[in-house]
Amino acid sequence: MTSSRHETLRDLARRIQQIESIQRPAGRLRITTDVAALDDLLPEGGLKRGSLVELVSATDGGGAWTLGVVMATSVCRARKTLVIVDAERRLYPPAAARLGLELNRSIVVRPGSRRDAHQAIVQSLRCPAVGAVLAWPDRLSMREFRRLQLAAETGGAVAILPRPRGTLRLPSCAAVRLLVSPESSHHAPRDGAASRGARRLRWEHSPDSPSLRRLRVEVLRCPGRVCGQSLVLEIDDETGHVRVPACVAPATVAARAARASG
Repeated sequence: MTSSRHETLRDLARRIQQIESIQRPAGRLRITTDVAALDDLLPEGGLKRGSLVELVSATDGGGAWTLGVVMATSVCRARKTLVIVDAERRLYPPAAARLGLELNRSIVVRPGSRRDAHQAIVQSLRCPAVGAVLAWPDRLSMREFRRLQLAAETGGAVAILPRPRGTLRLPSCAAVRLLVSPESSHHAPRDGAASRGARRLRWEHSPDSPSLRRLRVEVLRCPGRVCGQSLVLEIDDETGHVRVPACVAPATVAARAARASG
């Protein structure tokens, strides 16, 4: 009886492994973005398929949503569909197209309730044809986070979740958690030279520099990276380039104990 039971369990284990190998994409490869310096800040130089990425905005309009569009578009360039769950009505399609978003391979969902929005994210992440899901969930319980994590692992899509600052001290299941904040753009270089990985973007103008804007991306949680490590990106509204400013070091380590537990 015992031998028969063990054989049954081994058979079930083999079947589960076969099912998982069919449902999950082969080779959990990492995907590079179109901004090389940003890749250097990510685990093993890119985004891992089937993972959750949080972009916590330090202020309203601080750049988290725009950075999310850049990352999501990069993930989906291999002929995968991008799903944008836009319950907050943040997306303006003509502007998104200028960001490099391929509207003909994107699906915009505008649910009428928080529950419908969560379900749309889960179902989209489970679909193997989806490369990334971009959504702005203001509240997520740990149970909802676990559902998103399992759905992403099942389908292989990357969930990119810009979130408000109020979520900074809340628990999170995201493998990568970044803080995005505006940075002063005084004395910005104007040589017009685009570094490797330049990308076209368009943002609102900065009062002190009409055509340039900077944002700081800081690591709150990231495998293989130091909490507090950060990167400054510059967006030139005239040329549409995103680059590391020439006068700024590629990456700095400024560990902050208050955020290290993030």
